[in-house]
Amino acid sequence: MIMKKWTVMLIPQGQGGTSTITLTDLHFWSVCGFVILLAFTSAFFFQRHQEISERAELLRQANRMLELENVAASPEPLAETGIGRAEARQIETRMRAEYEASIAAITAELSDLYDMESRAREITGLAPRSAPAFDANAAKDGGRGGGPARSGPFAYAGDRQVMHPPYVIYGMARPSADLIVEEIRLRSRSLGELVTDMEAQLDRIERMPAGWPLARGIGRITSNFGYRRDPFNKRVRHHDGTDISAKHGTTVRATAKGVVRKAEYMSYLGNTIVVDHGNGMRTVYAHLSSMDVRPGQAVGRGDAIGRVGSTGRSTGPHLHYEVHVNGRQVDPAKYLSD
Repeated sequence: MIMKKWTVMLIPQGQGGTSTITLTDLHFWSVCGFVILLAFTSAFFFQRHQEISERAELLRQANRMLELENVAASPEPLAETGIGRAEARQIETRMRAEYEASIAAITAELSDLYDMESRAREITGLAPRSAPAFDANAAKDGGRGGGPARSGPFAYAGDRQVMHPPYVIYGMARPSADLIVEEIRLRSRSLGELVTDMEAQLDRIERMPAGWPLARGIGRITSNFGYRRDPFNKRVRHHDGTDISAKHGTTVRATAKGVVRKAEYMSYLGNTIVVDHGNGMRTVYAHLSSMDVRPGQAVGRGDAIGRVGSTGRSTGPHLHYEVHVNGRQVDPAKYLSD
């Protein structure tokens, strides 16, 4: 292997002989490696210097705060710590300003949180949950107990505090951090109860029968709820539901969330499905040509449960639709619109 060589001639400006230096590949790459290593080492130590400087500054600030605390606690603070009165006042003023700014920001956020909660309660109409009633006479002879509180003392969050803006937001010039934390906990509990109540309210709405029981609004009413002339014997009898005429095989859908209680053939109603929606509400779908659900199955509003037919005591393809409230048939008319 032929090794390349470089010759460097050093010619002085004044008197003196010329010097010659011969470099090989090994010399060249050794110099390059040394330069790279030097650059890397310099960058590493520069970074470490920056980190150490930042930590030293944090330690100096922490030490200054400790010195300030010692100033307040020591009988002769200035002589021991070397901090002047003016500097101590400046540090105290800065720390007080930072604390008050933080408290102001937190209380402002807490006020916005209360306004949001109040607006949500106005929209939903859900009032805060009332606390259990306390009977002082009954408590005279009753036992009371419990371990000592680990935090506090805090005022009890009764109905007035839940329903009205927190006193910590206005009415106190410099509320303590403990009071703010307790107020945040109170608002969090109240919002948690509001969410729970809203979920329960939404579930009740989903379980309330509403809408047309046939897909795509197909069909027309041929017999309403109430007394009518029986189509078979022509006698006046009470009709317990609403008849909706539609083509054979038209999809029948549940009008609310619930659980199927019956899916069977019944003598007069033919193939019949009964859906229990809770809170005493049930709907009945009769004269079906097919039943596509089974007892115990959960259904949602709009789910297909069967198809229009003419089974049982029927003159032609139609859906017999009933709404029951606490075991009694009611007029389905007010439940047929979305």
